[in-house]
Amino acid sequence: MTNRKQSKVVIGLLWACFITLAAPFPFFAAKSARAEELLYPEQQIISGQEVSPVDNSMQKPSGQQDDWKITLGVGTLYKPAFLGSKDYQMMAFPDIKIEYKDRFFASLFGVGYKVICNDVWSIGPIVKLDFGRSEHDDNPIRIAGEKTNALRGMGNVDATVELGGFVEYNIGPFAYHLEMRQGIGGHKGFVIETGFDFRGFIDKPGKPIMYSVGPRLTLADANYNNAYFGITRSQSINSGLSRYDAVAGVVSYGIGGFVAVPLTDTLSAGVFGGYDRLASGPADSPLIKKRGDANQFMGGLRLSYEFGY
Repeated sequence: MTNRKQSKVVIGLLWACFITLAAPFPFFAAKSARAEELLYPEQQIISGQEVSPVDNSMQKPSGQQDDWKITLGVGTLYKPAFLGSKDYQMMAFPDIKIEYKDRFFASLFGVGYKVICNDVWSIGPIVKLDFGRSEHDDNPIRIAGEKTNALRGMGNVDATVELGGFVEYNIGPFAYHLEMRQGIGGHKGFVIETGFDFRGFIDKPGKPIMYSVGPRLTLADANYNNAYFGITRSQSINSGLSRYDAVAGVVSYGIGGFVAVPLTDTLSAGVFGGYDRLASGPADSPLIKKRGDANQFMGGLRLSYEFGY
């Protein structure tokens, strides 16, 4: 009963954090891949002049806008085998994104709709899928790297549908992004991802090179942290690790960025990377202390083709 009361108090504090962070000028950063999703497809070159996404005066006349924008491509990603792992693997993934009238978007980052959408603010609902974690490290998209045995005895974390909302705030080259999501099934946790992004362009013949970089922060309740870092009695017996009860708080903090280089009007290549540090709560888990690493690095390449109609 005490734990339930504590969870309710923590969730209340997290909602208060959401209201507090959404109002003032942002100081945390979006994840690098998410920042690319915000920046890359909206850059336009008209009559040799660079136009930012918020310059409505230079957009195509009404009736000439592409209602639908579709991006197809492929990417490779080098990252830890699981959150907190010391073993790294190379993965290949499809790069698919669909947008409709700058309102609806669907990609590997999630599915959402901008209820409020103007030059500064974008606010709306979002749905994401947490793919969970396999005790046997089953991963159909892995193309290099050995399976990790660090999760033996820990059981699986089922895939989780996460329902929530997002707030985006843009001012000049700076962008703030905040998401709050509740897991349905799976980890059953409440997650906050927030960040601050510096975005810009580097002139070159043709379309400019685009870049984005900034810090990021992830918080979660006890349900989420226990699913990924806690160790129950049965898990302790099966794995040989000591029991551990995780609490609500910061999951990780770090920095990420990307560079996107247009190759033609519709084809682009991108490189992205980042570093995250697990906070003290997750890092103190015997799973991480004995079989993992609190320092998490990632990097990858993408090749994307965009068209609209």
